[in-house]
Amino acid sequence: MACLLAALAGCSLSGDDDPEPTAGSTPIGWATPRPATDAAAPTATAIVLPSLTAAPTLTPPPARGPSATPPPTKLPLPTLTIAPTITNTPFTIITARPFATDANTPFVVVSPVAVSPFPSPTETRIFVQPPTFTPVFIPQTPVSPTPPPPSAVVCPTCSLLRLRDAPGAAGSVLGYLDANQPLTIIGRTADNAWAQVVLPDGSVGWVATEYLVLNIDLNVVSVTGAAPSAPTAVAVAPGGSSGGSAASVISGVSFTARQIFLDGLAKGNRAHAFTRVGDSISAAPQFLTQIGQGTYSLGEYGYLGAAISFFSGPNAVGANPFAAGSIAAHNSWGADSVLDPALAPAGVCRPGETPLVCEYRVAKPAVAIIMFGTNDSGGIPAETFRANLQTIVQTSIDMGVIPVLSTIPPKHYNPATDGRVIEFNQIIIALARGYDIPLIDYYTAMRGLPGDGLHPDGVHPSTPPDGVTTIFDAEHLQYGYTLRNLTALQMLYTLWQQVLYDADQAIPATAPPGATGPGTAPGGTVYECPGAPPIRLRVGMTARVTPGLPNKVREQPAIGAAEVGSIPGEGIFTVIGGPRCADGYTWWQVNYQGLIGWTASGTAEEYWVEPWE
Repeated sequence: MACLLAALAGCSLSGDDDPEPTAGSTPIGWATPRPATDAAAPTATAIVLPSLTAAPTLTPPPARGPSATPPPTKLPLPTLTIAPTITNTPFTIITARPFATDANTPFVVVSPVAVSPFPSPTETRIFVQPPTFTPVFIPQTPVSPTPPPPSAVVCPTCSLLRLRDAPGAAGSVLGYLDANQPLTIIGRTADNAWAQVVLPDGSVGWVATEYLVLNIDLNVVSVTGAAPSAPTAVAVAPGGSSGGSAASVISGVSFTARQIFLDGLAKGNRAHAFTRVGDSISAAPQFLTQIGQGTYSLGEYGYLGAAISFFSGPNAVGANPFAAGSIAAHNSWGADSVLDPALAPAGVCRPGETPLVCEYRVAKPAVAIIMFGTNDSGGIPAETFRANLQTIVQTSIDMGVIPVLSTIPPKHYNPATDGRVIEFNQIIIALARGYDIPLIDYYTAMRGLPGDGLHPDGVHPSTPPDGVTTIFDAEHLQYGYTLRNLTALQMLYTLWQQVLYDADQAIPATAPPGATGPGTAPGGTVYECPGAPPIRLRVGMTARVTPGLPNKVREQPAIGAAEVGSIPGEGIFTVIGGPRCADGYTWWQVNYQGLIGWTASGTAEEYWVEPWE
């Protein structure tokens, strides 16, 4: 018994050839023999002794890391029956298999087998070397990082966006950007109206943010510049209140105006010329005429002097547009009057030519400031006014003249009709928005002036006591005509900066009218209409019906449209719109002695209309 306890306490039961364990070696799992089933000895449990001094060892396995599995808990010793003779207890290591721990360290699991408690003639030991651990590497496909989207891109419909050397319209133009051009924003103005950008080629400049599609919050970008301080609000006298800022009074200047301008250059229009179209409020000498005579004082609006210089012409008849009269502006006129050939002055205008077409043909302006409605609102049906104004706008566009519409001022004339001003102004604004053309909201600006800026007659704008409507100080800007001159100059300045900036170098959209050949529509595009002859007319031209039968005039360019009249053989008319292809015919919008509609040009074998220059 004493010997057995001594053996369990550390006596070596193996041969002397067994190596001694070394300090720091990993404990070995031992198997305790289990007696045969017919023996009365209790079952022994495998334990690990704390002392390594005399314990038999096997060849140590490969070194383990710090995450090796800890030894099992020490158990109490069982009571054993004393055998007559104690000899070396045989142990058989059956299997050893690697067991992966967190550190991928081999672990030997030893399974005990039943052996006899009596001495065995032969002691057999089986050592199984743990397999060598080979790390497995899974190849990774490199993933290229997705580049972030650009800070901004030029909007899809904003081709030829100007890149400037400084924020604000006064900055010099460095170049023009295409639609969808990606940009990197590196700075902005405090009001977020302008952004400093870098192009893919490294170029740096400023662009107006209203023409960008932003992919970032501008407020996180540093303020790196400021637009030159130019007055933006309509000046008013101390204690007064303007009806709106220039930003709200002046609107609608877009790329559409640029396209009209380039088309007008192809038609021979003068970039430095404008004209006026309207009633007495436009024909009066208080409107712009004094500027053409050199009588003006810009005061804090000195920047407008550049616009005055630019638009001083001359026009096609050699006159200064500010001082020149207009065939298309006359006292007491309504929108229908400028479309009436009977009101065109003989000797200047051609037979059948309307005052509007005549003025555009003679003066060749690039811009027309148009105001109608004050007289029309006195009794003309709103829909009639809408149709007439639409014809004026379309004729202007077809002849390459940028139409600038203006709302009409308030009226204090007849309570029964004064309220119609709002209705007519809504029509004017709707047409400007629908055609995407410039608009001067004169009505809004006037509402802040004393007496709504009206003359005592309650119809016309008021005039300062000294009669000078072109002095832009607080005192003179209390009067309606002075305010109209200021807003008109602000519009001309905006058009110069944003549309006509390269007037002397701009390339026309098409060849001049004289170079237009058969089959070429206005704008230089090839026009085709199956079944119809090649076109020989153009908008603004005087033409006539060929001798013989009359030509029918219809409401719309279609054979099923209602007839509104006819033009007799050799009848002379003015072309104001077209061409349109429908039902196998080319249709032109015409004005024959006030009769406006669409007429067909003929068949493939015969012309029904012809030029009459």
